Amino acid sequence: MVSITFQPTTEDRILFVGGGEVAERRMQLFIEEPCQIVVIAPTVTDTISQWAKENRITWCNRAFTMDDEEHIISSSLLFICTDNHERNDTLYELGKKHRVWTNRSDDPSACSFTVPSSLELGDLHIAISANNVGPRINRLVRQDMMNRYSQLQKAMPRLKIFREEVKLLLPTPEARQKFWRDNLTVETFEAILKGDWMIIEEKLNHAISGIRSKS
Repeated sequence: MVSITFQPTTEDRILFVGGGEVAERRMQLFIEEPCQIVVIAPTVTDTISQWAKENRITWCNRAFTMDDEEHIISSSLLFICTDNHERNDTLYELGKKHRVWTNRSDDPSACSFTVPSSLELGDLHIAISANNVGPRINRLVRQDMMNRYSQLQKAMPRLKIFREEVKLLLPTPEARQKFWRDNLTVETFEAILKGDWMIIEEKLNHAISGIRSKS
C-alpha cells in the first residue's frame, strides 16, 4: 500500500454512482474542494439532495446506464456506492477499462484507491489506514490520536509564525534546521503534548529573540 495525497482542482470531476449514506460520507471529503462533484442515483440522502439544491453538486436523478460511460471517462475518481453487486461489477470493469481510479464500497479488495479515516486538529491533518484490517481499528486509532495530539491544536498556529520568523532571521536551510533540532526536541514535543505549550512558547520566543539581538 502506498499513501498518496490527492489535491482536487476545478478541472477534476469526482463521480459517485449511488447516493446513500456511504456516498454522502465520501462526498463530504470533497464538498469544500473546488472540484466538480457528479452523482448518478435515483434516490439520495437528504444531505446530498440539499447539496444539489444549493448547486454544490450535480445530481443526475436516475440509475446508471451504459449511456453514462462518458461520465466515467471524464472523471478523475470514481466512487461505486450502490447495493447492486452486478452493477458494481460492471462499474468496476468500466473504471479499469478507462484507467480511472476507482473505489468500490462493497469490496475493499477491488479498489485502486481507498479513503483512510482522517483526523483534523486545527492545522494538523492525519490520515489513518489499517490496510483493510477493519474500520474498528481505524476508529480506535483515531480516538487514541485525538486524545494524544489534541494539545497540538493550540501550538500549531504559533509554531507556523515562529517558523516564518526563523526563516527571515536565518538565511540558510542548515541554520534553520539546526535551530529547530536544538529547540524543538523530542522532550519539547512531549512537553507540548502534556499541555505545557505556554512554557515551550516562552522558550522559543527567548531563543528567537536571541537570534534577533545578534543580527
